[in-house]
Amino acid sequence: MDTLTMVWKFPLPMKDIAEIEMPIGAEVLYVGTQGQGAFLWARANPDAPRKTRRFRVAGTGHTLGTVGTYIGSFMLLDGALVFHVFEAE
Repeated sequence: MDTLTMVWKFPLPMKDIAEIEMPIGAEVLYVGTQGQGAFLWARANPDAPRKTRRFRVAGTGHTLGTVGTYIGSFMLLDGALVFHVFEAE
């Protein structure tokens, strides 16, 4: 990763496969909530070209199917709903 990096926040759409345009080489640091929404925070070079990345968002008890690398989990509605995020392969 280039030395010029920043931490960026990306909205995480609440659907089975969420597509997010991110700088190439972005390193996902954290998944969580802020206010009423879910977000990914990533270290990224702001000058890098962009690439669409795919993330699988699955609630506890939902069928996963084929998933890639585990990113993290987050809760909504004061913990009533728990979601798990994987980078789709």
